Amino acid sequence: MTHAGSDEVSDDLEMRGSLEIKNRAISRTAITAALKDPRVTRTTGGMSRLTGRELPRADVTLGEDTVAVNLYIGVTWPSQITEVTEAVHAEVEDALATMTGLHVHRVNVLVSDTTLASGPAPVSNPDASQTVSPRPPTASPAAMPVALLFGFVLLGVAFVAGREFLIAQGHFGGDRWIADAVFWIAGLHWQGWMIAAAIGSAVVGLLLVLIGVKPRTKTHSGLGGSASTVWATPTDIARLCSAAAQSTRGVVDAHTVVTRRKIDVRVARDPGFEVDGIDSAVREALAPVLSVAADGRRSTVKHTSAPPTRVT
Repeated sequence: MTHAGSDEVSDDLEMRGSLEIKNRAISRTAITAALKDPRVTRTTGGMSRLTGRELPRADVTLGEDTVAVNLYIGVTWPSQITEVTEAVHAEVEDALATMTGLHVHRVNVLVSDTTLASGPAPVSNPDASQTVSPRPPTASPAAMPVALLFGFVLLGVAFVAGREFLIAQGHFGGDRWIADAVFWIAGLHWQGWMIAAAIGSAVVGLLLVLIGVKPRTKTHSGLGGSASTVWATPTDIARLCSAAAQSTRGVVDAHTVVTRRKIDVRVARDPGFEVDGIDSAVREALAPVLSVAADGRRSTVKHTSAPPTRVT
């Protein structure tokens, strides 16, 4: 009986190949898991496909042994958004861990659309596991334009250095920019305009430092309190509030403006209904939305009388 040598064993292992998981496969796994919840809507085809705004969709970041996913979904109205997103979060995280075998570092669920449901909202599983809230989505760093500017400046310096090297090697003729600049700077003496240049340099330097340390602004608001697993943009919150207000009897139209400090709901009521009755009904309809989406904002409801409809 003979035994294979170490070289033969290593060659045999190499012949077995390797496993590679594509981002597209992970994205499809996350989308399929999200669609298991009947409250998650699907938007595809037409302009959505051309603009890359299909829902649900997943942006995947794949590390060596870890995976992170930003999952964008649409939710039927009226559904309890926090319940939907917690259920989707748990389902997607479990599916990714089971199907890929990778460590799921982060799953961000972001509500990008709401659709009015034709029937009653389904009831979620009350035993859905609670998850720890990851960091909220933020805007691009404020220092990004400055970083791009310095990047182009460094490319220009590299070009000048390469030109000087070619001239020094005799590949082509021309004036040496670096040498001329050094001689010009060495011949400078103190002049009045240098005071303004020094002050301007100090101001620009302080501005760049402030831009560099400025925290990134939040682009989404957490839904459901401090331990949020889902975030929505101000536009999505405005749509939720408008849909809730329009579902009230006697409301002809509703428009919502969401800022960092307040939520302003403007309601156009039927002239046949009293303001007090409409106001209380609208506030009651808004209460479930504001309980999860207000995020510390102050809410106001303003009323206008809709013009009567003319019948010809």
